[in-house]
Amino acid sequence: MVTGNGNGNHQSYQAPTDQLMRQVAAGEDWAFAQLYLSTQHAVYALLLSLVKNPATAEDLMQDTYLSIRQSVGTYIPQGKPMAWIFTIAKNLAYQELRRANKQGTENFDDHEDASGEDNISQAIDNIVLRSALTILEERERKIVLLHVAAGMKFVEIASLTETPLGTVLSSYHRAMRKLQKSVREGAVQ
Repeated sequence: MVTGNGNGNHQSYQAPTDQLMRQVAAGEDWAFAQLYLSTQHAVYALLLSLVKNPATAEDLMQDTYLSIRQSVGTYIPQGKPMAWIFTIAKNLAYQELRRANKQGTENFDDHEDASGEDNISQAIDNIVLRSALTILEERERKIVLLHVAAGMKFVEIASLTETPLGTVLSSYHRAMRKLQKSVREGAVQ
């Protein structure tokens, strides 16, 4: 699975259309593949902003697309398929967070495989990422992840989140200042 990894090699975001959703509902495999390819980075970024763990976000992403595939027939065309997809993803993330809380743990590292230098390095990166994400407000975290991890343009984020472009830009810049300050002060370790 390809997820937002911060390397900047992302395709430009293209919002899914009601027509594409109808084709997915009709069982067209190519349409589902196109839906996945055009939305995977944004869905991953949203999930990561909620659960703050890359492995859990990837698991939830798979569940999200499985749920989309199973329930796409219930989608009501209103010109906002991405909002419907995000609702599914958010509901699954909240369900996972409730389950983890019920078990008395907030540690999602059960999925981490700590063997080998690459995995250790990735685990360290994940810890730094989770720590950095916690200092941001939810809106800031979402905007940063959609821009950085999903490769979306600010105008696309504004449209997707139904937020004025100026608010998206100011939230992003405020978040970046917070992150830079925390790195300088050593708050993100």
